[in-house]
Amino acid sequence: MPGSHPNPSRPVGRVLVTGASGTIGRRLVPALVAAGHQVRAMTRSDAAAQTAAAAGAEPVYGDVTDPASLSAAVRGCLVVIHAAGRMGASPAVEPFLPVNVTGTRNMLAVAADGQVRRFIYLGAAMSLLGSPRPITGADESWPLQQPRCSGYAASKTRADQAVRAANGTQMATVVIRPGWVWGTADDPSTASIVQAVRAGQLRLIDGGRHRIVATHIDNLIHAVGLTIDHGAGGRGYYVFDDGSTTVRDFLAGLLQAHGLTLPEATIPGPAAAGLARALDIGWRITRRPGDPPITRMIVELNRRPFLISDARARQELRYQPVITRQQGIQRLCDAMRATVQPANPGG
Repeated sequence: MPGSHPNPSRPVGRVLVTGASGTIGRRLVPALVAAGHQVRAMTRSDAAAQTAAAAGAEPVYGDVTDPASLSAAVRGCLVVIHAAGRMGASPAVEPFLPVNVTGTRNMLAVAADGQVRRFIYLGAAMSLLGSPRPITGADESWPLQQPRCSGYAASKTRADQAVRAANGTQMATVVIRPGWVWGTADDPSTASIVQAVRAGQLRLIDGGRHRIVATHIDNLIHAVGLTIDHGAGGRGYYVFDDGSTTVRDFLAGLLQAHGLTLPEATIPGPAAAGLARALDIGWRITRRPGDPPITRMIVELNRRPFLISDARARQELRYQPVITRQQGIQRLCDAMRATVQPANPGG
């Protein structure tokens, strides 16, 4: 039912979740526990381990860049859900390789040795960025790219390819590719937009008129749960909310939850692309920390339509969104109000 709590698949034995302390992992672990799975949560800190334990999971230390730390984490698990990854807007791919590519290969090797039956990887629809044709009507038949505008997307493509290539008779490998994952109060992408609005730096590209697809976190968790039982090994699956939306309407909804109004300022796509390239060069020359206010990745995501079909997931995974975009915005508004309005001690 739309708007209901995500309902991951039936229990199948012990499930290992990497990246358990990340934005997605923190929601995925308790959802899997609630569905009756025996969940082992791979963490790197005591605080993250305590959070996992409080959610009903078995915390275990592991670092995807340290192969020696992974065998114990994987031992006895029938399913691995690999959600660990490094995010960022830099166009350089090198910073993302140790975690996103080498780390994924490390997990694949240990999972195969540990007789894991199913390996589910959280990829990214952004791996289509850089396509030589407009991204409209795209699906899994389209080749993934390694775009120069995003080291993150390029690294996700390499990892995606490695996961699907590792599929075999002993271990089935599946990739779930969401769009912009949204719907949480701690979403780092939304936080950067909120910061830009408050600093008066946000400009809509082409007025925000281009249409895009996105993925509410509840819909993503639901899809991951389905993939435990469904989906052909060696395949990738796009998963999105129902329908598409314009960049303008999508951002307006996210900002509404933060009590902000979307600015009217706009910049043409070609001008935004030129500005992003100039800022990227300036940031690298001066070695400034963080990302520029306008990045090449953000420009490429917003200066053209980004429309991909998730028909394969709906057919083979039996995926249907569990929450609508409107419901997701309302839930986010409620969550944000709860964070700024402490409970009445006399209530």
